[in-house]
Amino acid sequence: MANGWPSIPDVRSWLRLQPDATQDAVIDDCRKAAIDYAVQRFTVRTYVTNPDGTVSVTYVPQWDTDAGTVPDAIWQACRMHAGKLYRRRDSVDGTIGFGDAGAIRVGRFDADVEALYGQYSPVVFG
Repeated sequence: MANGWPSIPDVRSWLRLQPDATQDAVIDDCRKAAIDYAVQRFTVRTYVTNPDGTVSVTYVPQWDTDAGTVPDAIWQACRMHAGKLYRRRDSVDGTIGFGDAGAIRVGRFDADVEALYGQYSPVVFG
């Protein structure tokens, strides 16, 4: 189990960047977005039908934003996700140019991040 969510230095080391106040602010925004995504992804929703016919929903996050510990796979996925969001700003329109080689489309999801998150996702049959 990792000690909480990834910090700015954790994401910075994944990106192989040196400390820079301007870049750290951007990294922190991406890190917070990745944490929010993970918290929402692993929030359990319970639906209860009340006697009057209304439905109540209870939200219980498995690991909230102040979690003391999170599983190592979730920590790594969050760090990688934050790094991807940081690098995504270089491809605002969803493509990256490679000079003579042309442009390639940046995928919406990172397969490695999804595989790490998937270890803790519930299996849903529908």
